[in-house]
Amino acid sequence: MFSATLERRRRINRWALVVAATLLATGIALIVVWTVRAYDMLGFAGASRMPIVYSVLAAIAGLLILCLLAYAAIRAYGRLTEAR
Repeated sequence: MFSATLERRRRINRWALVVAATLLATGIALIVVWTVRAYDMLGFAGASRMPIVYSVLAAIAGLLILCLLAYAAIRAYGRLTEAR
């Protein structure tokens, strides 16, 4: 139905979304595991939990940036190989 160029572009876009979503899901799972373990350790010590909250927010921000970079890199690769 579409031209070969448009089909290829759609495949690259889908691939970029799949990679970014997989990276996001894996990263969030790892952040959750780390957070639960850190809360358990701090619960025994009776320490402040605010550093963990800040760490989780920083980790989520870094993960979102990493996902955007992965998405952009795959899109850029698709455009570079398309130009040939």
